[in-house]
Amino acid sequence: MAFSLVSCEEELTVNTPTFEAMKSYDFWRATKLTANVDNSGNLVIVGATDSENVTLFIHNYESGKEYELGTTNHHVATYSKIEKDTVYLYSTSSSTGKGYIKLDPVEKQVPGTISGTFMAEMVPVDPALVLPETPSVNLNKGVFFRIPLVIPPVVETPNP
Repeated sequence: MAFSLVSCEEELTVNTPTFEAMKSYDFWRATKLTANVDNSGNLVIVGATDSENVTLFIHNYESGKEYELGTTNHHVATYSKIEKDTVYLYSTSSSTGKGYIKLDPVEKQVPGTISGTFMAEMVPVDPALVLPETPSVNLNKGVFFRIPLVIPPVVETPNP
């Protein structure tokens, strides 16, 4: 009686931090990442490649909240691409595009980083500048995970 044992090994890679999404039906991953908070509490998360840039902007952000896109200019997603020395810009705004940005709750955030999910359907900012066969840019199943968060230092003013 003979027995044969076969072992399957699954190769896993961990990409921390990451900023990625499905762009239409293609997987897209940023190679450059930043997340900044300004003195007013506005959060700007940027994921970029050599020719593409995705920016998520949240006015006065709070962990654990979901922000709807396409209803105000307070929460906006943009996509830009440089092709043949032309910059193509797509965006959500107060009356165009749709989607959401959802920040993970505080208990799931790692201190000094920001994580969450997003979906954005963006339209051209300038109708004359549209990528060939791309009337809109759709980013689905978007994830930003443990992107280092740059927060400005608190400057104390001395009492006179």
